Amino acid sequence: MSNDHATEELEAALRRFGNAWAAGDASRLEAMLAPDYTHVDAAGAILHRDDWLDYARARAGRGTTIGFRDVGIRRHGEAAIATGVYVLGGGGIRSADDPRDLSLRFTQVWIRAGGQWLREAFQGTPIDGDPFS
Repeated sequence: MSNDHATEELEAALRRFGNAWAAGDASRLEAMLAPDYTHVDAAGAILHRDDWLDYARARAGRGTTIGFRDVGIRRHGEAAIATGVYVLGGGGIRSADDPRDLSLRFTQVWIRAGGQWLREAFQGTPIDGDPFS
């Protein structure tokens, strides 16, 4: 597989993952997470795989939307670092009853295993003063 094709696959996986999170689709997310997944959320909390999946399951039914901008991917063999901005809208982002939008600058680590990209780690930082928030 060419590097360009693998990078396109990763960008598609990144977007599928984001959409699954917005929908609270934990079964799809679980299939896209590495076994040792770690997640640092916008408040600085560290969640490991099972705890993060519990959080994602609790998101089901919210009207959250997700957009992407400034996405960049740097490949390092079977690993990659993705950076960009999530533009989150529609409410239910921080909690089920919170109507506010949020923009996050993210860094993600992905690994390629068994022919697919798996998200290994995530860090999200709120963007203060962002016109989308």
